[in-house]
Amino acid sequence: MEEYNQEAVDAFAQAGRPIPGQSLTSNPDEPRPFEGQPDFTNFKEALDYTTAELLEEEAYMSIVGAIGDGVTITDLAMQIGYVGFREGKWNPDLMMMLMEPLMYLLMALAEKAGVDYRIDDEDEDEEDDTLFEEKSKNIAETIKEKVDKGQIPSGALPSDIVEKIESLEIPQESLLAQPEEPMVEEQQAQPQQSLLERGQ
Repeated sequence: MEEYNQEAVDAFAQAGRPIPGQSLTSNPDEPRPFEGQPDFTNFKEALDYTTAELLEEEAYMSIVGAIGDGVTITDLAMQIGYVGFREGKWNPDLMMMLMEPLMYLLMALAEKAGVDYRIDDEDEDEEDDTLFEEKSKNIAETIKEKVDKGQIPSGALPSDIVEKIESLEIPQESLLAQPEEPMVEEQQAQPQQSLLERGQ
């Protein structure tokens, strides 16, 4: 009888990945959102839904803030796609189809706000990437080449989505600026004296 390498078995068990056949042990009466029929099967409808969600002020502000803090466009698009899949919005195939237009959408939002962005993290280790991450990085590399050459296709985003982004109102202040603290009324009423004027 063949003996198994105990270290390899332990490493596999602690990898945090599902055990083969684990999906067959869940209760069929209470399926998880992604185990049923997805909400969207049409690419354009899914993209319109995602665009509407991202253009809401709260979501837009947090996304632009994250991009300004150094989160890459690829990572954000992966998160948006994966969360939609987990919530049962679309299946994995549609999720991958949405990746490229999502990246262009996020880039357009960052440019509209005047925030510098990075498409991907060049220093990231690729050894432990999942298939989804590998495909996302391939899409990111393709987009990066197009952007560097100035060859972004004219239909990268549908014209109605481009119009929505262009009509988006950006706050006058920088989205990344620190909010100013309100001055106390007493400080506004009395002009501050220099140390030399105060005397003893």
